[in-house]
Amino acid sequence: MTSGGVLQYAGRSFQFLENLAALIGGGMMIAAMVLISLDAILRYTISAPLVFVSYLMQYYLLVGMLTMPMAWGFRTGGYIRISFFAMRLSDSARDLLLRVGMFAGAIYSLLLAWLGGKHFWDVFQRGDIQMGVIDWPVSWSWVWVPIGLGLLAIRMLIITFGPAAGLYPNETISDEVA
Repeated sequence: MTSGGVLQYAGRSFQFLENLAALIGGGMMIAAMVLISLDAILRYTISAPLVFVSYLMQYYLLVGMLTMPMAWGFRTGGYIRISFFAMRLSDSARDLLLRVGMFAGAIYSLLLAWLGGKHFWDVFQRGDIQMGVIDWPVSWSWVWVPIGLGLLAIRMLIITFGPAAGLYPNETISDEVA
C-alpha cells in the first residue's frame, strides 16, 4: 500500500471517531435545548426555575458543543477559506500553499489541545471545584477541549500529508458526509 493509500485508509478509519465526537456534540446540543426549554417552562408557569442550568450550559455543554464536532465539520467543508490569491497560483504552488497553511493550523490546534489537556489534568489532580448551587468539578468542563482539538489536529495532518484531492473538500463532500 502506498503512503497516499495508507493516509486515505487512515482518513476513512478516523471518520468513525469524528462522527462519534459530532454525535456527542449533538447530544449536548439536544440536552441544552431540553434543559433551557424546561427551565423556561418551570420558571414562568410555577416560578421554580432550574437554577443549575445556566452554569451547566456555560461551562460544560457549550464547550462540548463547540469543540467536539470540529473535526467532523472541518472534514465536511464547514470552514471558510479565502482562496482569491491561492486560486491564481499554479496547481503545484497552490497545493504547497494549502499544505503549509493546513500544517500550520494542525500544529496550532495540536498546541491548543496539549495546553487544554495539561490544564484539564492539573485541575483534575487538584480536585478544583466551582462553588455554587451544585459544587461542579472544574476539570470536566475542560475535558472536551483536548479531545475536540486533538481530533481536529489529526484530521488536518491527514489532509496535509494525504492526496491533493483532500485539500479541496467541496469535490468529495457528498461522498464523505455520514
